Amino acid sequence: MSWKNESLERLFNPQSIAVIGASNKPDKLGALTLLALKSFEKNVFPVNPRLDSIQGVRCYPTVTSIESPVDLAMIAVGPQQMLSALEDCAEGKVRGAIIFSAGFKELGGMGVEHQRRVKELADKARIAVIGPNCLGAGNPRLNLNATFFPHPVPMKAGSVAMVSQSGGVTGLMLYQASDRGLGVSKFASVGNRVNIDFHDMIRYLRDDSQTDVICLFVEGTEYGREMKDEISKTTPMKPVIVFKVGKTPASRDAALSHTGSLAGNSEIYSGAIKQSGAIEVAGVSEMIDTAHLLSVCPHRPKGDSVAIVTHTLGIALIAAQTLELDGAILPPPSREAAKSIQSLLNMPIEIPIKNPVDLLAQGWANPDIFGRAFDIILNDDRYDSVMIVFAPNYQEGIGGGIPIEKIVQASSKVSKPIVSILSSPEQNKPPGYEILEAAGIPFYSNPQRASKALVNVIKIAKKNENTIEPVTRSAN
Repeated sequence: MSWKNESLERLFNPQSIAVIGASNKPDKLGALTLLALKSFEKNVFPVNPRLDSIQGVRCYPTVTSIESPVDLAMIAVGPQQMLSALEDCAEGKVRGAIIFSAGFKELGGMGVEHQRRVKELADKARIAVIGPNCLGAGNPRLNLNATFFPHPVPMKAGSVAMVSQSGGVTGLMLYQASDRGLGVSKFASVGNRVNIDFHDMIRYLRDDSQTDVICLFVEGTEYGREMKDEISKTTPMKPVIVFKVGKTPASRDAALSHTGSLAGNSEIYSGAIKQSGAIEVAGVSEMIDTAHLLSVCPHRPKGDSVAIVTHTLGIALIAAQTLELDGAILPPPSREAAKSIQSLLNMPIEIPIKNPVDLLAQGWANPDIFGRAFDIILNDDRYDSVMIVFAPNYQEGIGGGIPIEKIVQASSKVSKPIVSILSSPEQNKPPGYEILEAAGIPFYSNPQRASKALVNVIKIAKKNENTIEPVTRSAN
């Protein structure tokens, strides 16, 4: 194991944390950092030579004065005090550090030189540094929020790792993950990347047993080849999802002043991402939707053929168009499957069964018909993946009940990805969606977002020739 992996392991799984620059003034970074660590159940040591205690907790003058070993130092001081703080960490054999403050590479000139000196010192002491100019990092399994921003929403522990240059985008990714119910293994806002860049994080997360999916928000990096190489080594084992900005003149210029990033040629980046086996997405929502499907569904598609089973054709047509525009194919059912569904509908005239498979009002009013038709289509060899499109009725006993038990029972016998689109408001998810997701059937309320996520997973599976192992570990 490289020293960076060893140091990052201590950073993300610390037994003890020193907060350098801890403060008793609520508006200071040092006070917010202590507040963000409130749920962390291991040792937290405030460090400030001007204070004896903070809220009844002993305050230490230096890291080296702490009697216990320190795994992680969270440094909430300005650039002028940074080198002396880092020297104290080196002497105290701290192996992980998070530097919040700006005023380094992103400023150019002396800022570049100052960051070079920080890197030189950190490398010599084998301290893995997240930052500077960053939000921080975390591990929800340990209730570790190593940032200066107490979470406004609870973080669910899971198997999806998130790495971003931008602190603001890190927050955006975490919030959308929380809204989605997506479980997070690790997160990091790498900022100016003193000695931990994207390739270092990818290498660490590839070996992390708690991570199954890796999400990256990239502004730019001077180590593009290394990032591509590490992604190439990772994608046969774990999916990597990339959202790259800096593709327009304004965003390229802003990236340089934001985290000192050279955004580079967008076509070269996109080509490298594609060659490495990763999937490039157009936004955070698409990233989270795709990661959700990968983390919930235990199966990967063996091809690009998709069936849609529905009673509400309009919504299904939106899904179908999104799928086809992105390269999926929607062939009609086999003759035997079509005849079986026609007999289920028992209509006075022959209804042609196409794809999407429209079960008309009967599929909504009679849950048994929907469940049996789904089973027929699921077992049709023409299809590699199946989508359910349903408009649940929230009133009991008035029809419109999705046959969850039949769907779960049928899906347990077939190794195909199944995605459910249940037309519903985001703030009031339909009854039973948790049962579907517990059975490996991800729920979406939006047909376009669900379809885009499925197409991305199809592309990932095709790129890596189904070498990615199914997710079998519990998300808890």
